Amino acid sequence: MKKLLVIAALTVLAGCSTQASRMADCQSQGISKDTCYMAEQNRQTAIQSVALKQAMENSAKQYAQATKKIVHARIKGIDVKIFPADKQGYIEGTAAYLDEDNADAQVYRKGIFTAIYYKRTHKLVLMRDGQIYGRTPI
Repeated sequence: MKKLLVIAALTVLAGCSTQASRMADCQSQGISKDTCYMAEQNRQTAIQSVALKQAMENSAKQYAQATKKIVHARIKGIDVKIFPADKQGYIEGTAAYLDEDNADAQVYRKGIFTAIYYKRTHKLVLMRDGQIYGRTPI
């Protein structure tokens, strides 16, 4: 069993080569050291370029997932805008302060108005003087 594991490990490692071994193989074919060095540098640059390109694509996807849409509604003539990711809210174009933020909702207050954005159900409720003034699904 041990022999089988050693053979499997050697087989896997046989596919790997170091920079020095690639340089030696190149030079053994009669190619100059400078040319072999340039070929190795080009190889490493190509690998790094592919890795960078993939990293940029992954970060673009993550950024797109992280940016939330604007929650915007007009309830009985009152304009409400909420930016859930930035935790900013505006009621009638004026900044409202974030009074509460939990897993279920964000609550914004400005004067007599309170806007409650329910994250899970995607609903917006507008209250005036502590009583429900209007509600809308987003």
